[in-house]
Amino acid sequence: MTIRLDNAMLRRFRRLYREQANGCWMWTGNGDDDGYGYFIPYPGSRRWMAHVWSYEAHKGPVPDGLDVGHVCHDRAVEVGTCDGGLDCPHRRCCNPAHLEPQTRSENTLAQKHHERNVTECPKGHPYDEQNTYVDPKGKRRCRACKRASR
Repeated sequence: MTIRLDNAMLRRFRRLYREQANGCWMWTGNGDDDGYGYFIPYPGSRRWMAHVWSYEAHKGPVPDGLDVGHVCHDRAVEVGTCDGGLDCPHRRCCNPAHLEPQTRSENTLAQKHHERNVTECPKGHPYDEQNTYVDPKGKRRCRACKRASR
């Protein structure tokens, strides 16, 4: 979907981030449960992830089949200054200079998920082939815990 950009909408967007010393534009508006900011350009419009809206407003449409990745995060992981996860501050960065289209695989490989190397669920059951399934959001879940909750 192409953004119909007007000056009022751009001013509203700019009021909802704060520029940081590292160049990140940290989203101060609403966010989702995964730590990403979201932007509703005008009442009644669809909800956009703030970084995706910023990319499209400043650089143009995201090519089909690609996601918008945070290169500020990728660099921070490389140098060891970001542990990723839900508390990762880069999820709220909406500076178009820090965003680029990536395949889903490239985006995932560049991330450092805090759960990626965990071998057991919080209750101590193994994350192995027999005991693990992936939920609709793409998260690993424990079959033993699911059985126990029933």
